[in-house]
Amino acid sequence: MQVRDYMSPAPVTVTTGAEYMKAYEMMQAKGLHHLPVVDGTRNVIGMVALRDLQLAARCYGSAPAEVGDVMHRPVVTINPESDLAAAADRMRSESIGSLPVVDEEDGHLVGIITETDLLRALSELLASQ
Repeated sequence: MQVRDYMSPAPVTVTTGAEYMKAYEMMQAKGLHHLPVVDGTRNVIGMVALRDLQLAARCYGSAPAEVGDVMHRPVVTINPESDLAAAADRMRSESIGSLPVVDEEDGHLVGIITETDLLRALSELLASQ
């Protein structure tokens, strides 16, 4: 079982200059909990979680602030050929709920794998036994 088999391809992304409230609204509308922050060439430069944006709303209120002000760096990533166990171990050891999946050759974002994806894999594995 590899990351590529369970990742969500072509994830929704945001740039550092986006207003944090617009990112929050987008996440709410699409039911997302994590957004990779990318540059113009789809290289992952940060991650922002829904809870980060909720905290920003408490701190910034209606004052303008950008995603770059609240995102996390450095970013922990994984490649699509990695084993799912490696993804689970990395997420557990880093205490994070998702991993951007990046192409090993060019470093561009190709997907995202989340705790929900890992639970789906576990469910399928248990059902097959």
